[in-house]
Parts: sequence; C-alpha cells; structure tokens
Amino acid sequence: MDKKAFGQKLRNIRKLRKLTQEALAEAIDIDLRQVVRLEAGECLPSLENFIKLTRVLEVTPNELLNLKPENQIKSDIYDLLSLAKDDQLVLIKKLILAIM
Repeated sequence: MDKKAFGQKLRNIRKLRKLTQEALAEAIDIDLRQVVRLEAGECLPSLENFIKLTRVLEVTPNELLNLKPENQIKSDIYDLLSLAKDDQLVLIKKLILAIM
C-alpha cells in the first residue's frame, strides 16, 4: 500500500467529515502526532487503528484504502456526493445534466 496515497485519502476524508486532526486522534485514541504522521504518508496505521478509522470516518475499508484510484477526480466527486443531502443531490444532478 502506498503510504503517501493513504495519507492523502485519510486527510481528504477527515476534512470532508469536518474533523480536526485533534478530534480524529481523540476519537481513535491515538496521539495527535500519529495522525500527523499518517496524513503525511510517513507510516501506516495498525490493523486495530485502521478499523477504528473506518468506523469514525464512516467509510468502508476499500474507500479508505482507495485500492484502485483509476480516476482521482471521480473518486473525489464520489466522496463529496456521499455527504450531500437528498435535496442537494437533486440539484447536483440537474447541474450535471445542464453542463453535459
């Protein structure tokens, strides 16, 4: 697994969930410095902490691992859409159809 890619994905998802690094560290019971190192791509989490991350961030392991980043833009859009409310999704769909 690419540590840098994992760190970037972790940072993106954390920000989408509107969590600070401090809040994430507290939620999974690790030191803030460890979250910083994870997001910087310096290391990978233990299996136990990986599972905690998926639960706190409300993502599947595959989403967090981003195993097949075939198209990063599509992946980023999917992440954003997963946070949208139903009424927002209707508007987003209309916007997409209007520009295609």
